[in-house]
Amino acid sequence: MRILVSGASGFIGSGLVSALVDQGHEVCALMRPSASAGYLQGVPFTRVTGDILDFDSLKRACMGMDAVFHLAGLTAARNRQEFFKFNAEGTKNLATAAALSTTVKRFIQVSSLAASGPSVGLAPKLEDEPNYPVSMYGESKLRGELFLQELKGQLPYIIIRPPMVYGPRDRNVYLFFKSIQKHWMPILPSRTPTGHKYYSAIHVDDLIQALVTSLSADASLFERGETFHVSDGQIYTYERIMNLISNELRVKPIRIKVPDSIVSLLASGGSIAGKILNRSLPLNRDKLNELISDYWICSSQKAFDQLHFKPKYTLETGVPQTVAWYKVNGWL
Repeated sequence: MRILVSGASGFIGSGLVSALVDQGHEVCALMRPSASAGYLQGVPFTRVTGDILDFDSLKRACMGMDAVFHLAGLTAARNRQEFFKFNAEGTKNLATAAALSTTVKRFIQVSSLAASGPSVGLAPKLEDEPNYPVSMYGESKLRGELFLQELKGQLPYIIIRPPMVYGPRDRNVYLFFKSIQKHWMPILPSRTPTGHKYYSAIHVDDLIQALVTSLSADASLFERGETFHVSDGQIYTYERIMNLISNELRVKPIRIKVPDSIVSLLASGGSIAGKILNRSLPLNRDKLNELISDYWICSSQKAFDQLHFKPKYTLETGVPQTVAWYKVNGWL
């Protein structure tokens, strides 16, 4: 198949390009002129210059393609407008260009569990439950999904919603690895009866495997525009995640309980500093809305049954593999 991948230079996208090439597909990577292909050294792919905000470049890029994977977007932004510009309007642009191509038969949108929002209690969230995003990021990803729904009947598509993604080359969850390496384990406040915060997670290699597997899924799933949560099927407490990391790093970090007031103050400071520096910092008022939610858990049973997705990793096996990569590459 001839396949176009947006966001191909990123953490997930670069791994997906490599996996698709290994499967024998002809892969075109949609990249801006300034994008680095450093993660794709030695991978035989075709670089296609374009931008998800440049509709004409997308029409050219989609011509003759059999499938499109859309991963480009922002996980951090300076404001709501920027989130929606890239995550919503960008999705609309690429999906519309794919629909106009007449050759694209499979469009796979990588969204996020943030588009659906946290679950209520320990019942993992299902795909057909109401969507209540709690952040601007989640709202923008949901708006992108809704744009796809407007093209139903014109473009066969599915939506993949991963929760927390970790693994080699990740720079988001990596911050927790780095914090623990420095012997500091922040304990976030929780309002649950057990005092724990709960999360679903997926190793990047498993997410990529799910995406590659979706190419051969039943065509009716694309015709209906189905949505799938994709995780390793486990539920983790925050403390369990942090303990797995500290055990693998062989350090005994100082456990510091961070009160709500301090988290809120740091988030406000991050927002103010971000405006001054004209960039998004890891902790800000919008990110706070996701941090204070206690149940980021989802069911992947639908993906197991209909996409025949079988994850290889749990955190018990994925954390050691990730730590090993960070150490070999000088990140830890």
